Amino acid sequence: MSTSLSNDKVTIDILQLLYNRVSDNPGSSGVDRAIIQATLNVPQKQMDDRISFLEANGLVAIYRVGSSKWTFAKITGEGIDVIENKERYADKFTFTQTASSQTLKEGQQRLSQKMQPQLSFPEQVSEAFRQASDQVLAAKTLSDDKSKIEKNLKALQRELQKGNKADLGSIQKDWEWIRKNGNFLAPTVAPVVLEAIKLVILG
Repeated sequence: MSTSLSNDKVTIDILQLLYNRVSDNPGSSGVDRAIIQATLNVPQKQMDDRISFLEANGLVAIYRVGSSKWTFAKITGEGIDVIENKERYADKFTFTQTASSQTLKEGQQRLSQKMQPQLSFPEQVSEAFRQASDQVLAAKTLSDDKSKIEKNLKALQRELQKGNKADLGSIQKDWEWIRKNGNFLAPTVAPVVLEAIKLVILG
């Protein structure tokens, strides 16, 4: 269930989340759309509106795969400056006067717990996709849809298992397909997808 938050609260939460990602991993390609939504637990439309606002003001850059609205978002240099010097931007951006919500902290903890750090990365991938496969079996969708979702899940799993040798384009293509056709799987699969992308980028 999505949380009801003001636009200013959602805006600062998104920017803070992207800032935290780039601080933890300067080579990051940004944060996936599904991960932002799963972390903040806000309505998709509100999230998209706030991302559009941040992009229009040069605080965030967004990346698209195919014809999607946007796939990844990354904080820009100006966005970093806004987070680090909020008081300087108080007149220009009202959201800088809003504190990041507890929802952001809880969401990040929830996602990091899902990664199960005691497991090796290939084990994390296997576990996430085992859970996803169980979810597909339990889903009330047509059997034809299930087989397509299973097929794409397997393709994505095979690519992720390659670790830092995986092909970023293939990951993003398969991930985009799953998000479009099996969005209920996103919270289960998103953490390992993000981890794989980090591995590829960092080499």
